[in-house]
Amino acid sequence: MMTTHSSPAAMAPIFEAECFEIETRFVVPYKLTEGTLATTRAILVKLTDNDGVTGWGEANPSMSFTGESCEQAMHVLLDTLLPAVLGCANPEPLRVDALLDTLVPKHLCAKGAVSMALLDLLGKRLRAPVATLLGGVLHSTLPVLWPLSNGTAQDDIRVIDEKAAQGFGSYMLKMGTSPVEDEVRRVAQLEARYGDRLKFIADANQGWTVAQARTFLDGVRGSKLAFVEQPVKKDELEDMASLAASTPLLISADESVVGAAHAAKLAKLGAASVFSIKSSKNGGPLRAQRIAAVAEAFGIRCYMNSMLEFGVTQAASLQHAVTLGNLIDVGHAFMSTLRLVEDPTDFSSFVRDGVVHFSNRDGLGVQVDEAHVRRMAVSTGRAGARV
Repeated sequence: MMTTHSSPAAMAPIFEAECFEIETRFVVPYKLTEGTLATTRAILVKLTDNDGVTGWGEANPSMSFTGESCEQAMHVLLDTLLPAVLGCANPEPLRVDALLDTLVPKHLCAKGAVSMALLDLLGKRLRAPVATLLGGVLHSTLPVLWPLSNGTAQDDIRVIDEKAAQGFGSYMLKMGTSPVEDEVRRVAQLEARYGDRLKFIADANQGWTVAQARTFLDGVRGSKLAFVEQPVKKDELEDMASLAASTPLLISADESVVGAAHAAKLAKLGAASVFSIKSSKNGGPLRAQRIAAVAEAFGIRCYMNSMLEFGVTQAASLQHAVTLGNLIDVGHAFMSTLRLVEDPTDFSSFVRDGVVHFSNRDGLGVQVDEAHVRRMAVSTGRAGARV
């Protein structure tokens, strides 16, 4: 974990804080439990210090998933969080991250954007990747998965055959809207076609009752699914523990994992063998790092997931991921920018042949085209002044 506190000279006061709410379309609309998504939005945060060094962060709020809208995140950033950052003589990331919780509860996506931007700044000032600040690089590359919408095996096969030819070896099957018996057949058909050549994950996105989840787990008992993610509602922890005890398959917690305290409770109950970590949802790399530490202490593996993200969050997640020794052996979610019509960063160039390559550049390691950000912006603001 990040334990080295920077000296006062390592950081300079923040001179300017700007927010950009950006939007783009998906190349192919994405069918999830809550409906079909055609577009996505995020908030990019740009911090500039007194020496002219800039750092970028990203918030990925979603009312259906995080309980926070882009409008709410923009409001709390401009009116509360960023003015506090501007008032810090030494805006060291750990110190500021703790400060933010004293100002407003929740709003983890907004807080995570601030944390990402400050880590980006610190890395650039120290001329080191953020991963070095988080403990050191263990992986230079990681396999990448491709997500599949709610649908049938035939729908999946058309995408899988295309993406497997591009090097993708892991696939997440979104579930939760079709009858459970159909999903059991879907898994069987895909495994019969692809055998051991590919890896599959089943993600119900909280879409099942306990009885439906048990039916699914019984139906796929002999399968080779890498894990089954969030089969029931996020607060049904005892039920998740019961399901986990009833199946040889690994159960992953996604929506149930918010912070380190939630992670510890899940671990103690035996409700999950895998934690799905999302840098923005979990409040940035520093907080995600604490969740991963709890996982390691309990022998739980980590899966690096995403939230329909642009390149800044993807880069922040990667900087954390490459430091972890308890990653599960499956493709991780670093394909988000490949699914967008446009992204104002160069993160997509990191993903080649189904593999993401760690960037050894300073800070978050991703280049942001500010002119492109401004063209994409549907709203903007500076701390203390709306535009």
